[in-house]
Amino acid sequence: MKSAFLAAGSLVLTILFYLFWWQSPLLTYLDYKFYDRLNYLFPSHHIPSSTIIVEIDDKSLKALGQWPWPRMITADLVNKIGDAKPSAIVFDIVFSEQDRSSPTTLSAFYRDFFKMNVTISGLPEPLQDNDKILSSTMHRFNTVLPVFSDISTQSQKCLVPSIVTKQGEVNIDNIQKLSTLVCNLPIYQNNADSIGHIHASADSDGILRRLSLLMAYQNKMIPTLGMSAVSSVESNVHLFPITPFMGDIGFDIGGNKFASDEHANALLSFYPYEQYERISAYDILSGQYDPKKIEGKFVFIGGTAFGLDTWHTIADGTIRPGVYAHATMVNNLLNGDLKVQPSFYQSLNIATSLMSAIILLILMIRKRYLSVIFVFFSLILTATLIAYIIWWQNIYISIGFYVVPLFSYLFVLSLMMFFIDYRDKKIFIEDIKRTSEQKLRLKSALEESESEIEYQKMMLFQQSKLAAMGEMIDNIAHQWRQPLNMLGIIVQDVEYAYKAGKIDSFYIDTMTSESMEQILFMSQTIEDFRNFIKPDQKNFPFDLNQSIAESLQLLAVMFESNDIDIDIAYSDEPLYLFGSSSEFKQVMINLLHNARDAFIEKKINKPTIKISIFGDDTWVTVIIDDNGGGIAPDVINRIFEPYFTTKEEGKGSGIGLYMTYSIIRTKMGGNIEVINIEGGTSFTLTLPRWKGSYEMFDTLNI
Repeated sequence: MKSAFLAAGSLVLTILFYLFWWQSPLLTYLDYKFYDRLNYLFPSHHIPSSTIIVEIDDKSLKALGQWPWPRMITADLVNKIGDAKPSAIVFDIVFSEQDRSSPTTLSAFYRDFFKMNVTISGLPEPLQDNDKILSSTMHRFNTVLPVFSDISTQSQKCLVPSIVTKQGEVNIDNIQKLSTLVCNLPIYQNNADSIGHIHASADSDGILRRLSLLMAYQNKMIPTLGMSAVSSVESNVHLFPITPFMGDIGFDIGGNKFASDEHANALLSFYPYEQYERISAYDILSGQYDPKKIEGKFVFIGGTAFGLDTWHTIADGTIRPGVYAHATMVNNLLNGDLKVQPSFYQSLNIATSLMSAIILLILMIRKRYLSVIFVFFSLILTATLIAYIIWWQNIYISIGFYVVPLFSYLFVLSLMMFFIDYRDKKIFIEDIKRTSEQKLRLKSALEESESEIEYQKMMLFQQSKLAAMGEMIDNIAHQWRQPLNMLGIIVQDVEYAYKAGKIDSFYIDTMTSESMEQILFMSQTIEDFRNFIKPDQKNFPFDLNQSIAESLQLLAVMFESNDIDIDIAYSDEPLYLFGSSSEFKQVMINLLHNARDAFIEKKINKPTIKISIFGDDTWVTVIIDDNGGGIAPDVINRIFEPYFTTKEEGKGSGIGLYMTYSIIRTKMGGNIEVINIEGGTSFTLTLPRWKGSYEMFDTLNI
């Protein structure tokens, strides 16, 4: 009777355990990781050869000005691309507003707001409307335009062509429905061969893995941009019913068949970043490209400069602009790499996992432990093999919904059986528990003590910063004096020029440029100061040369006012350290301030500071020499002690060099040494060189 009650109770707990997993977002998150791992171990053997991405990048913006460009430029870009005979020109750009630089738009602006009739003589009528020029250029080629939904923007009246057809009963009730739509101006929409939505949403862990192939708007279905591009060449998008084992919705575009889940989502197979063909828009406009590379390709035009497009993180850790997701969709369709995660498998896998758990429970109750291990690994191996085989059919069967609950269940079950088998040793276990609790209390007390020490160090560091702020503010005042004086001269000159009638556009541009130069200098001074005093500094790789240069810039006025000569030899290559750049600047400022104080105290003639920077594959060294007379031999070994100072009372806190020592030794894992040299002092900083990938941090602008 007791055994039957134990078995029934265990069965109920097993079912409740699986109900917990079924409702847990953690299971979905872990299943994402299984998919990412399969994608990493068994990537596509294809390359993204069907597309080429024309990037509106930093290079293009620097050459042609900020975005949006006048549409005359965009029309020229489309012309040059179209003349190379691509399969389609696909825009990841929505032309929802009129070109404000168009002559007709400018004339209307002056008429509506200033009651002025402004005409542009000598310009042919076809060239007076940039939107017409771009629209007619698009009309010459096969173009695909995007639309998107934005609840913060007033919905526009959009022409949505019917390019999606259905065969049989296809359930599309669960696809996302759009209440608003931002689309292109009618002059563009009417000349486009197709349209597609550009929505791309990351999964709950922030990783972009899937795209919605269809979205509904006013009883019409809008394909995603990449699928719409393929359909503009091949044929319409055709939907057909399929078996739940293969997916929820079947798609056919000109013989390219694939599937999606019930929400019309499909899983993308991203290719290595370097495999994507891409050209700067500026290179095309300036003729610096090979037209043969474009022929027959789907050409995507989109922004890749930061701020022009949404950027997405993918599973390999790279961050890519949204246009790459839509280009990937085209390559996936044509290469047969698009994968589906059928909704059916999640329910099937967790139900199968429950049945497997019950088998393990029966074996565990009978104490057939070796059989439990054999059956468990056999089940996991079989499930993995099935997932691998079906993976090559472009189907992901949500293997995490089987493996994760079963792994966790076996772990919990093992703990329970262990407790039952050793319940007679309760006293021994309680002794161990008491010992563990004592260790935890001791550890907690130790952690509290360490936290208090860290807090005191942080306060000391902040006090050191605050001690330097007075001089920094004085530096700012000196650095602002000259630009403020220059701005005063400019204002007086403007008044004189106005009275003399000498103000023209060239004069205004000159005065504006000179004024902005002074204002930007003052703004940068404040920004440097703010970065220096910012209290929350995270650890990142930073370039030693740059950090030292910024430290010297902060103290430039101090050097100038005290006639201090700085002789610095930078390294020929970037030397990256890992830590807080702000804290390292504090180290440099502390050492340079101490040298300045020594010059003043000992009235040094021709004070000089020499800084040398060099490194090898493992270590980086900074040597700071001065001719300030050196440090007394009886105190040189104590200068890094907290609150120890050789300065007069009220002129030194004894914090600066202590914090310098703490930052270099404790926080950055390096070493600092000081010796007296002929006529002065030499500080040597030795720090571990960071060996990560510089290119990754350059890409992220870190």
